[in-house]
Amino acid sequence: MLTRQKIISHPATTFLFILIFPFLIEFYYSEYIERELINRVGWAVMLWSLAFLTRTRWPFIVTAVFLAIASSIDIAYAVVFNGVFTTSSVEAIAQTNSNEALEFLQDYFSFEALAIIVVYLSISLYLLYNFKPRGFSQLKRYRATAIVFFTIFAYLIISGIAVQHKYGKRLPGIVGAYPGYLKGTESLETEIEQRKELVANTNIQLTNDLNDKQTYVFFIGESATRTHMSLYDYPIKTTPLLDERDDLIALDNILSNYAQTLPSLRITLTSADREDPSKFAESLSIIDAANLAGFETWWISNQQPLRGTYSVIGNMADKTLFISNDFYGNETHRFDNLVLPKLSLALQSPAKKKVIFIHLMGSHLKYDKRYPDEFKHFSSGPYYSYTSEPTSSQKSVINSYDNTILFSDTIINTAIEKLSDQAKESAGLYSLTYISDHGEEVFNSIDFKGHRPNSITPAMVEIPFITWFSDQYLQTNAKKIETLKDNRSQPAMLDEFFHYSLSLMSIDSDIIDERKDLFSSQYQPRERIVYDRNYDQAIKSDVPLKKAD
Repeated sequence: MLTRQKIISHPATTFLFILIFPFLIEFYYSEYIERELINRVGWAVMLWSLAFLTRTRWPFIVTAVFLAIASSIDIAYAVVFNGVFTTSSVEAIAQTNSNEALEFLQDYFSFEALAIIVVYLSISLYLLYNFKPRGFSQLKRYRATAIVFFTIFAYLIISGIAVQHKYGKRLPGIVGAYPGYLKGTESLETEIEQRKELVANTNIQLTNDLNDKQTYVFFIGESATRTHMSLYDYPIKTTPLLDERDDLIALDNILSNYAQTLPSLRITLTSADREDPSKFAESLSIIDAANLAGFETWWISNQQPLRGTYSVIGNMADKTLFISNDFYGNETHRFDNLVLPKLSLALQSPAKKKVIFIHLMGSHLKYDKRYPDEFKHFSSGPYYSYTSEPTSSQKSVINSYDNTILFSDTIINTAIEKLSDQAKESAGLYSLTYISDHGEEVFNSIDFKGHRPNSITPAMVEIPFITWFSDQYLQTNAKKIETLKDNRSQPAMLDEFFHYSLSLMSIDSDIIDERKDLFSSQYQPRERIVYDRNYDQAIKSDVPLKKAD
């Protein structure tokens, strides 16, 4: 019979409390993260199993104390920032100097967090004081079960850490985020050095001989499909501000080559293409080309800093700003309007020639976390989807997604206004281009929300491609603009964006392929392959959306 003392001293009680209580706090104060629960339960089961295989207390106590201290940090982060530790969180903290750390403690000190941590540590210490391993000599009937559980979980954890380097998927909270940050930093620094060497050794000539002041802004959206934009004839008014403008050129037949961010941007932002995506490591990026042509380059991002392809490219810019660092890595309430002050900062730079890239969170899942409360505009029908009878859950998702598009509409329009105002104050060539890394299926064709590399639907790759030019740019490049208008409905793909961008910036170079340049009369549409399928033959659909109230 289990007495009160036996329950208190039982290994399961100790490790379940030390590992699961912090998760309950994270769950209450922040977004649910499945891997965090799996990690904590896995470690609790493994340590509980091990307690049946030895009588020695100290290894357990040392491990438990370490986990309790680390979990206290996780609790504080969840209460203060309403989030769970990620590599971005660690990076933001790692980049904080002593003065900033003091200001951080003053600004974010929380009696609520302190009280929870005191209670948590007090109970943890009490359980550890009474903790008793079971050992082989006791409860022998559980020995085989304990060995099986310990072996399984130990293998999963060790293989995940040592072989696959999946720290965040095998270690809970900050314990998993920190080594992931170190590994990501090391890998990122290596790739950046390799790219610097590539640029330094290139024989490609890139020049911009214009004497005009030049500012070119490129917005990269996230998971934005044009099929949910009223600018592209979506029946719901999701882009009212852009709809009202008469100074835009919206290309209406552009696809992303992939329905995933990293492979898409690998060939969108460099001279690599769909035919040979492996050329990424050997290909100049748009930022590399702009640097070589004498531009000051900026990379402003609301995405996480340690994310391979675009982190490497972004860190080659003269100025790199990650909004994540201002929020200690947390994504909650880190909305895209925060890039606008950074854009203003870049526009104030005295450099005569500037290229500014801005990477948005856009319409990334979870959709309802991508916009502030004042943009909860869509909350009822009508709805347009693959079915005339969408469920209440599907309706809610569609509304949330449409709200993300509405919010992005405001961001892009505000950026255009900033450029337009500067063009009036300071003569020069100004432009803004907005694309998305890929699209998103939101119950357009099938009962599915999101994107994936298999079972591609049109909405997953049909993206917006919206351009704005200042009056002086239009006058100086009248022929190019007319050609772009002529090509606005050409079947094109994002792996041609490199050539469009260099031509837009009036960079002269043999690296530009006019057959892939939408500003060129020699532009030649290619077979559009998405992954390994012909889009126009196997994916494209003309089936209209069905209306529901």
